[in-house]
Amino acid sequence: MALDSKNNIKSVFIFPAQATVPAAGTRVTPGSLALNSVVITNMSNEVLNTAASGNFDPTLFNKIKIIKDRGANNPLQQVVLTRSQIVTASSIAGRLASEQVDYIGYNGTAGTIQVLPINFYLIKLEHVPNQFAYGKRPANYKYGTYQSPAGLTQNAAGQLNVANGLINSLVTNFRPNRTTDWRVKSELVASDTTTAFGATTAVTMVFTKYSKSVTVTTGAAGVTITAGTYLRIGGTTATTAPIYRVATGAVIGVSTTGTIILETVYQGDTASITVAGGVTFVASLAGDMGIKITGIKQQYDVNRWRQYDKVRFNTFLEGFPNTATPTTVTTTAAFDGVAVYEQVANDEYISWGDEGQVFVDQVPPLFREQDAAVGQQYQPAVIGWVDKLPSLIGAGENKGQAIVYFAGGTGAATYTPTAGELQAAFITTFNLWSNIDLPTTFVF
Repeated sequence: MALDSKNNIKSVFIFPAQATVPAAGTRVTPGSLALNSVVITNMSNEVLNTAASGNFDPTLFNKIKIIKDRGANNPLQQVVLTRSQIVTASSIAGRLASEQVDYIGYNGTAGTIQVLPINFYLIKLEHVPNQFAYGKRPANYKYGTYQSPAGLTQNAAGQLNVANGLINSLVTNFRPNRTTDWRVKSELVASDTTTAFGATTAVTMVFTKYSKSVTVTTGAAGVTITAGTYLRIGGTTATTAPIYRVATGAVIGVSTTGTIILETVYQGDTASITVAGGVTFVASLAGDMGIKITGIKQQYDVNRWRQYDKVRFNTFLEGFPNTATPTTVTTTAAFDGVAVYEQVANDEYISWGDEGQVFVDQVPPLFREQDAAVGQQYQPAVIGWVDKLPSLIGAGENKGQAIVYFAGGTGAATYTPTAGELQAAFITTFNLWSNIDLPTTFVF
């Protein structure tokens, strides 16, 4: 991504997922089109045709406008392009972002926690943020520690003892980070197969982030949840899904609401989960144990100098006086994604600076326009242009990009922009006009 200056102009246009195509020749004024429609027009703001025919044949015009109608109360967003100045037209499929996932010991497929009696265990997590986004920082470590008791052996009970001790320490030590950008979930996983709750498909459990209390609501059948059993928030064989031990159980009758208490605070996002949708149980754990450490998505506000980064960290485990080094693996690397909301919001924020909304340091701050939708996956196309500026005292140039973000798609490896008629019409019209075509299928 090029850095912006007055010699590198960025224009960002965000397509809605669906919009109708206005008739060729329609004159665009604020509020005349479906909200947020993006169209290609001539210099008189008249929509061009999607075919090489008629008075609005795109091939008849040397200059075009890309115009976005942002509603009757907002000026049109627009950029002028000249055919001879177009130097690139490219696209790429958007990709979903992912959070880093590390395992210590059992990782859903293999591995064990090495158990030693009277051993001191130390987990060290080293935060490694993006230096471009955050600048160079001193090392930022968080720790989990546990002293194992005498009499432990290399079996399920021993692994569970060490895993729970380290998880509880990590949860406690990360408590001050719950309102900052450097956070992880530390949860127990196990190789055991869990059991469905039988016919109690109408049971719903509400798990609340950072709470041990779980609200259970029944329907036509009641449910008994016993203290000391384990709940897996996932399928019966979902060995990478987190497991929580029940500290206080309950017998909950038909069409009743009750409460159970977990031993460790629930660390996922607050959610209402039906038993049929993924809560299973087991009376005891007899297999291999693991500690699953997952990066938590950072807080984001485009006006906070627009930083966007994923939680990335290095995981180390040591044991004293004996070495305790079970397999530590990263099964999922942190990935920023391609054309996810935060990146699109960043580009859009910067582009409004090129439109004159430049006073980012004023008090109170200027909040720039934003059409990017939270949680939306986009598909980007980039049209690059260069405007040569010959003169008697030397030649120069202005250059810039018109970046078009199509809303829609699931983050797969390919994307064909047909989610709305407007998207296909835009590409068809541009390709008729330009000497360089935009792809009709975006590939990652």
